[in-house]
Amino acid sequence: VVEVSVRLIDGFSPGELFPNPATYALLLGGGAAFLLLTSALQRGSVTTATAGLVLGETVAPALIGVVWLGDRTRPGLGWLAILGFAVAVAGALALSRFGEAPVEAKESVAAPS
Repeated sequence: VVEVSVRLIDGFSPGELFPNPATYALLLGGGAAFLLLTSALQRGSVTTATAGLVLGETVAPALIGVVWLGDRTRPGLGWLAILGFAVAVAGALALSRFGEAPVEAKESVAAPS
């Protein structure tokens, strides 16, 4: 919501910001994103929460931009956009799968005899 609403804001003067529904979507979406991320960080691992955040802010806005807002790449650079998108998604997935630090086994201390 944040990425798309920022894209839909045309001007920054108070006369343009206040009547624009995208301004309120930006504020509500940003607040909701903050609450959801902090909730995910409390309940799960930092790596998984961050990977979900990266996927969410990469996939959804890109699809909305291409399908709904008519975003296009420069002529001849479509392959680079697809490659960059694939690398971002693969990196987020790899982060969620392999990003956790290994848990070290605690050594048991034997009682003196």
